[in-house]
Amino acid sequence: MEEIKQNSSSASVQEVFVETKQQKIKKTNKNNWFNSQRVRWSVQIAFFIVVLVIGWQFYTFVKYCEAGGKGFYLPRPPGVESFLPISALMGTKYFFGTGKINPIHPAGFVIFGTLLLTAIFFRRGFCGWICPVGTISEWEWRLGDWFLKKLPQRVSYLMRNIPTRIIAGLSLVFTPIIALLVSEILTMESFKSSIFIYLTPAYILAMTLPFVVPRKIWSDRVNDTIARAWKYAILAFFIQVIIIKMPIAQLEILYTRAPFIRVADIKMLKFFTNMSGMALSVILGILIISLVNKNFWCRFFCPYGALLGIIGYASPMRITRDTGKCIDCGKCTRACAMNILVEKKKHVLTHECVACYDCVNACPVNGALDMKLVGDRKKIHYGLYAIMLIGLYVAITNAARATGHWYTKISDAEYILRISELNQPKYLHKAGQFETE
Repeated sequence: MEEIKQNSSSASVQEVFVETKQQKIKKTNKNNWFNSQRVRWSVQIAFFIVVLVIGWQFYTFVKYCEAGGKGFYLPRPPGVESFLPISALMGTKYFFGTGKINPIHPAGFVIFGTLLLTAIFFRRGFCGWICPVGTISEWEWRLGDWFLKKLPQRVSYLMRNIPTRIIAGLSLVFTPIIALLVSEILTMESFKSSIFIYLTPAYILAMTLPFVVPRKIWSDRVNDTIARAWKYAILAFFIQVIIIKMPIAQLEILYTRAPFIRVADIKMLKFFTNMSGMALSVILGILIISLVNKNFWCRFFCPYGALLGIIGYASPMRITRDTGKCIDCGKCTRACAMNILVEKKKHVLTHECVACYDCVNACPVNGALDMKLVGDRKKIHYGLYAIMLIGLYVAITNAARATGHWYTKISDAEYILRISELNQPKYLHKAGQFETE
């Protein structure tokens, strides 16, 4: 009888505890219509429209040049250089090697440099608030979430996780190969060796491991971590090839004498307007998978997102959880599109955080989760964060305009001439080798 009373008393205490938590949630719930998510979506849409306008303007400019300088004219938009990330990396090496901004794609360097600065101050805010690829990815997985919720739980689980397992298997194969290339143990000539054919069973084994090893030993988070390694391997490869190994003298030659560099933006446009079947299949595959696997490209393949994440460790801002106020509801973790265990962290210091504020928006208790300066000294409101992030971008790009480091030195007349001979061999490149004139 006494034991029954004790159990009853314990149950009563537990019920009071749960009720207190529920009352706390109701008292401090943040269900305002105007929140960080809607502000961020507005910023994303605004930048996405800007990108569409830049794309249309550049397409119109190229058509004008193809017509020999006849028809409707719009000036070439410098912002199109943001779609030349390798050129921007080359421009960064050139700047630190010479102290000069390259005259061919100056806007590309300025935009890239601005992104690096945003990472230093605001973590991966560019990825979460500005990047058009990130915007498309988010719209896709939100649409996919709506669809998957209508399916049986087991089916939706498999659709979400099978792509990650496939990429983890591919990462087990290719990440070591890229690492060997970066360390120069392997070269491109090495792939002609027959030894790679004999390694086929090892490749098959690596591909099957994420599927056959029991989840208790090899969890979905392990697969997620292995899959993410791919983008850091790609980043290491580009840094080694361009930042470490490419001589400044070679960059000088490329900027002054390589025809391909002068039409790289046009080549990029032609890639999308005259897309090969293989390229179209890859892009469609990524778009389809992105419906069921959140931020598929951003999480597993984007080397520049990886770079911003690494630089973001220097940022004085981070998502901070007040363990005294936290009610351990797990909503923050479920809201995170980058698969971060927010509910288990005092400070979200991971390089995968894109500073989207979605976890903060999902938290039902005011003050339990906020973006703060290092040392938990100051809360950064999402409105202030957006103003500072966009303000830095606008200030630097306009400073570049004012100082003459925004517009290319290539004239319209030269563009017209080069577009007329675009099919000549001197505008081709093979394995990073360029003809000069």
